[in-house]
Amino acid sequence: MVRYGATSVTAFGVSEATLLALYGGGLASATVAALVANLVATVPSYLMSRYWIWSEATRSRAGRQVLLYWAVSIASIAGTSFATGAIASLTPAGHPFHLVVVGAGFFVVSVGFWLAKFVVYQRVVFPVAQAGA
Repeated sequence: MVRYGATSVTAFGVSEATLLALYGGGLASATVAALVANLVATVPSYLMSRYWIWSEATRSRAGRQVLLYWAVSIASIAGTSFATGAIASLTPAGHPFHLVVVGAGFFVVSVGFWLAKFVVYQRVVFPVAQAGA
């Protein structure tokens, strides 16, 4: 769980910086910025997950792991992106704290998905072979 947390902090830092740069810079809507931010962070997150967090996971079906990882990631990205867009639309755009509210909302939604993804990754995507199995 510590390695998963460290990987997630790294990925979240990348995604939050990307979100704030794109949305705060007026380059994309909150939904699109959250989508891009999550996609950017997914690649290093997968590599760290596979080779550092779950280094002892079965490697016999690597293609299956990649597909499942991306399926879980895409579901999380979609949920996070739409939720961030909804949060942005509920906060007045001219308000001085608009960007803070959007960034904080992105964080809260991401934490919820973070917990759910851990369970799926642990049990489905990167299962560790049981001794004697």
